Amino acid sequence: MIVGTAGHIDHGKTTLVRALTGVDADRLPEEKRRGMTIDLGYAYAGPLGFVDVPGHERFVHTMLAGAGGIDAALLVVAADDGVMPQTREHTAILHLLGIDRAVVALTRVDRARGRIAAVSAEIRNLLGPTALAGAPVLPVCAPTGEGIDALRDALLALGRRPRDQSGYARLAVDRAFTLGGVGLVVTGTLVAGTVAVDDRLVISPSDTPVRVRGLHANNRLAMQAEAGQRVALNMTGAHKDQVARGDWVLAPPLHAPTAVLDAQVALIADPPPRLESTPVHIHLAATHVTGRASTLGDGGFVRLVLDRPIGALAGDRLVLRDAAAMHTIGGGMVVDPWPPRRGARTPARLARLEWLSQPTPEALRGELASGWTDFAAFSRAHNLPLKVGAALLAQADGVLVGPLAVAAGAPGRMRSEITHILAAHHKAHPDEPGLQPDRLALRLAAKPPAALFRAIVDTALRRGEVQQDGPWLRLPIHRATLSSAQERLWASCRPLIAAERFRPPRTRDLARALHVAEPDMRATLKRLARAGRLVEVAHDHFFLRETVAEMVGIAAALSREAGGLVSTPEFRDRLDNGRKVAIQVLEFFDSVGVTRRDGEARRIRPDRLKLFAAPET
Repeated sequence: MIVGTAGHIDHGKTTLVRALTGVDADRLPEEKRRGMTIDLGYAYAGPLGFVDVPGHERFVHTMLAGAGGIDAALLVVAADDGVMPQTREHTAILHLLGIDRAVVALTRVDRARGRIAAVSAEIRNLLGPTALAGAPVLPVCAPTGEGIDALRDALLALGRRPRDQSGYARLAVDRAFTLGGVGLVVTGTLVAGTVAVDDRLVISPSDTPVRVRGLHANNRLAMQAEAGQRVALNMTGAHKDQVARGDWVLAPPLHAPTAVLDAQVALIADPPPRLESTPVHIHLAATHVTGRASTLGDGGFVRLVLDRPIGALAGDRLVLRDAAAMHTIGGGMVVDPWPPRRGARTPARLARLEWLSQPTPEALRGELASGWTDFAAFSRAHNLPLKVGAALLAQADGVLVGPLAVAAGAPGRMRSEITHILAAHHKAHPDEPGLQPDRLALRLAAKPPAALFRAIVDTALRRGEVQQDGPWLRLPIHRATLSSAQERLWASCRPLIAAERFRPPRTRDLARALHVAEPDMRATLKRLARAGRLVEVAHDHFFLRETVAEMVGIAAALSREAGGLVSTPEFRDRLDNGRKVAIQVLEFFDSVGVTRRDGEARRIRPDRLKLFAAPET
């Protein structure tokens, strides 16, 4: 169990830890010289590990770095002084960090035995409104050993906080140093998961890959450590300048630094002020970063815009201090580490923050009833490995469609809506082959995001409910129809277009050759394009559909030969055509998604290679 000290300067925290463990947690020469703790100190005794923090107001940021990973608090109050300013601030910080178990050591009782009752009452009044209400207050005298055994027993009785053993590994770094013959060592609290020798991890936010060469858990050599333990990792792959207090060492799936996050925060002031891009200091685990805070609504939700990216996940506790870093103004927990940049105060967004703050199966079921959620991002934000996330989704009666979670019946309802929309379109436009996916998506009532729509369509295609006809989607029973006159004209113009398939005559040339008025020729060619027999690559420049499919194949072959890129000169030479036509064709490929620009060249999208293939039958 990891215990963090708290309390005013010179109330005997380090002396008390020495009495409990036999270890002097003041390790720095300056601490010895000045007789005060200025950095985090660590000491172990049996099942107890202590994080000794400074009590001076100038070092509250250091206190916060040590308090983030503790199981319980040892609040130290001197009997001769009583409750002092840092006693109050440290108590508020422990409450904001969600620490709900503590023992109060009333020190220096040998100097003020007559004040024990009064100071104890003062302490109980202080703790009453906090999560530490009811904590036992035990009189002690560290130099003589009075009350030390009872204090140790009371601490052991508190027990460890529940920790996330099932998630991926996350270690909050509070120290980094190099040892001769060993190399880089980082220490911190493992807040989730397990870590073992030879594990491959990442230093975040710098994205530096490392390997665990050796480790200590709670000051003992071990092969594996689990969440809740103080851990020292000896790592290869990085040097001391690449890691610092506030970084994370974590499993690669969790590496996703953020500079904007939404949190649920309780402000200490009464009434709480409204924050409007207010400068603040943010403390999260061992991280200290500046930024700006803005109130989002009436539920205590706050948008934090940070001055640099940090590692953060949902449920991480944080504390806010004012711009001068002199006063604690509030704290709470991260709700969404990667929020949308727009619409932060809309009712829909605030409602979503409500369920994200309590991600239970019931809350998730309510979220899915109104639409969908990015379950991959949700699982990462809550450190849910695949099996754990799948179990939560099943309890919420949800299913995965691509990366998104939806209610179990939603995919079937969307596929049914797609078939109804296509049937209505075929009835109104029998001469058209169907609807292009983008137009079809806009007609769906739910307006699903692109990833969800593509997954729903893919399922409908696999099940044979719809068919792909080039760039169009249609029902299996539908075929575009032409009038008898248009069929006759098509029979006449098709050989002319096919004769020079990569250089087909333009509309005016076809009109002259077939003695047809140019407007009539243009109207017929456009009707043929809507029927899926021709493709209008550029204005008045129609290619046979099979020729377009052949040109897609040529571009794909060039891409394979040139390491993934298609250049205009090579494409022009392969078609044995002019540069202007080659550019028109490639720009058309860009517009329909067959290719995408990459500087002066293009890259093929493999999922679009069959876009102009022959219609399915």
